[in-house]
Amino acid sequence: MTSSADLRAEARDWYQTNWDPTLSTGAWFQLMTENRWGYPTWPERWWGRGLSIPEAKVVREERMRVGALGPPSGIGPTLLAPMLFEHGTDEQCQRFLWGVAVEGWTVCQMLSEPDAGSDLANAQTRAERDGDEWSITGSKIWTSNADLVDYGMLLARTDWDAPKHRGLTFFLIARDQPQVEVRPLRQMTGDARFNQVFFDQALVAASDVLGAEGEGWPVTRTFLANEKNSYNPAAHEGGPFGPVDLDRPAGETLESLQRRTAAASAGRGVGRIVNNLFSASDRTQDPLARQRMAQLWTRRKLMTYTNVRGRRSAPQPGAIGPTSKIAVSDLTRAQRDLGLELQGPAGTLTGGDAPSPAFQYFALNSPSLSIAGGTDEIQRNHLAEKVLGLPRDPEPPTST
Repeated sequence: MTSSADLRAEARDWYQTNWDPTLSTGAWFQLMTENRWGYPTWPERWWGRGLSIPEAKVVREERMRVGALGPPSGIGPTLLAPMLFEHGTDEQCQRFLWGVAVEGWTVCQMLSEPDAGSDLANAQTRAERDGDEWSITGSKIWTSNADLVDYGMLLARTDWDAPKHRGLTFFLIARDQPQVEVRPLRQMTGDARFNQVFFDQALVAASDVLGAEGEGWPVTRTFLANEKNSYNPAAHEGGPFGPVDLDRPAGETLESLQRRTAAASAGRGVGRIVNNLFSASDRTQDPLARQRMAQLWTRRKLMTYTNVRGRRSAPQPGAIGPTSKIAVSDLTRAQRDLGLELQGPAGTLTGGDAPSPAFQYFALNSPSLSIAGGTDEIQRNHLAEKVLGLPRDPEPPTST
């Protein structure tokens, strides 16, 4: 086993030797991938090193110390990759992992439907096979970045006579085709970060079915275990998020990324903003307010501590994912409620009139954390029934 010091020295030496900002972004991605430094938590068989989270953190620190561009970020490396490791064929792993790591392929999830939100197994989107292709008809909703991505991870019903969880198949569908229409959904923040996607006999090659036909639910459970888990061991390495110009010099891509990251960080440091709101309020000596500030600090520290635990493999469906997601939702609500309360009547203002426009945006966006990826209620049901073994809630009465 390589020691942390040896790993740090090896990573530092490689980045110092090979980082060249004049290389094209695509060439740099390929160099990192072929030398297994891009996604070090990936298996050795698939351009990784099989490292744990703390070990990968060492590699990331050395890359950042050298000032080198990280590999592509997003759902591709964080969610699609773990699913491919568990359910994909060798051909699929070769093609999609290389596409994500080197060619900048971007991915979104296409699971929820207008009439099947958290009840994903009730999917009504239809898939019918015709030779070597499948035809997809239906609709998906709450699909972030569906207007930008190359592929969607789509759950569709292929057997209408099978039980609800058995008649599903998981597809990797090319988004850029005439039979796929993306319509934006406006949120109360004013943004349109989600979309509804319509499929009118959209085509998927039979080779792009992930897992076996009719076995889409086990694949979906792998997806959900990683999506709910904020401590995902396949977490992105800090490179570009979304489409990227592979011909652009890597140094220019890094500079652009750093500018966007700095601008986003100015509005996303919610903990710091709450601290500033507290310091500027008249409640710095209020025992209740001080207690709530201490609780927020403690919860952030506990989550940070848990985030660096040494996990080497993707979590299986169980306690970690739902617990992690509930913890994030609870912390989000606690920060929102205290931050608005500290502002008093001014907490009702938005835009330039608000004491902190960035915090008001966070407050308006906060409900999404309790909905996206499965509602808090669904997470608690999962913990109660699947982890603790408690009986299911009674079915609602039916009229006769």
